[in-house]
Amino acid sequence: MHRQAVHCLAHSAARKSAGGGVFVTLMAAVCAVGSAHAAGEAASAPSTAPASASAASAPVASTPATPLTKPQDPRERHAGTFWQGTVGKGADNPGWNVWLSVYDPPPKARDQDKDPVADTLTGDAYDDRPQGRTMWTIEGRNAPERRFVWRERADALDPSGQPMVREGGTLSGALSADGTAATGTWSDGGRSQPFTLKRVARYREVTGTAGQATITERYPVTGDAAVDALVQSLRINRCDQYDTECVIRISAVGLGDTVSLLRMVWAYSGGAHGNYGFTAGNWRRGAQGFQPITLADVLNPTPTCLQSFNTQIVDALKREGAPEATRGVLKEKDLRNQAFPFTLQGDRIVVHYGPYEVGPYSSGAFRAAVRVDDLGAACKRPTT
Repeated sequence: MHRQAVHCLAHSAARKSAGGGVFVTLMAAVCAVGSAHAAGEAASAPSTAPASASAASAPVASTPATPLTKPQDPRERHAGTFWQGTVGKGADNPGWNVWLSVYDPPPKARDQDKDPVADTLTGDAYDDRPQGRTMWTIEGRNAPERRFVWRERADALDPSGQPMVREGGTLSGALSADGTAATGTWSDGGRSQPFTLKRVARYREVTGTAGQATITERYPVTGDAAVDALVQSLRINRCDQYDTECVIRISAVGLGDTVSLLRMVWAYSGGAHGNYGFTAGNWRRGAQGFQPITLADVLNPTPTCLQSFNTQIVDALKREGAPEATRGVLKEKDLRNQAFPFTLQGDRIVVHYGPYEVGPYSSGAFRAAVRVDDLGAACKRPTT
């Protein structure tokens, strides 16, 4: 599997997701209440790097990639919130889980927006509903009176490779008085189910200079010292010496006794567009605190299991419209790489692919979601 390739993407294309989207209308209170497969070095490497280079050389996600140093003349701001919750959960219904990051608009975008209560929001959402999609992108605007409406929207590719949009359900509700919880109703095609969400992290963004480069770093803060230490272990907080601009984004995917974080590093050093890549970090809480986990800790790392996993990976990529899905297969060494770009969402394993890995540059990034239960007995870890 080509996991150490350099991925190039223009600024405009960097916001594209092949996975889909949730259109979100949120109240201004959301902003008011809250105040990277390849490592940073790989993200800023020249575009001629061979696509077949090994991912095992990526830095271990459970330790800092480099000593943290503050950018020069830093500017810090609140940049969004991370929510976790359930839809349809009840005494006779297990429902499904949802994880949602809502990012505030950058200051320049706010200045350009003439409507004082209509700040454009972006972000990501994951869920583990049966037979559902795994990730959505978020686009929306604030609305007054602490109420919100989230309309599911999946942007994907049709069999001919042309963009298409799938409309889904609608979540409508309201924030609690302190802004740390949200409740409402999910509805779709005449069906409706209750949902509850809890705010578990706030995103901070720091912008400054590092050498000749402008550096922007976004990361979640939970208030839990142990979890925040894991976030810190993924921070790079520097640019390559040849970069003129770099962006580092650490996104929360799941927080709790299992912590799943995804890091993206984007860098520009000249030419038509910049380069970016992913790494990830996954940990479980135990008697000795949080311990890093790999795919080999989630699955039984046997050749039979790997074959089953790769079959499911390729099928998932095909459903997402990846033109070269068969290039997404994993190798045995990927199962034990702590920085390998997989995240955990409920009973799903999601593998993240940058441009060029499973299709041409124009196709952008892809994600392959596999349910552990679909892998069969060969992948169940033996009990001791």
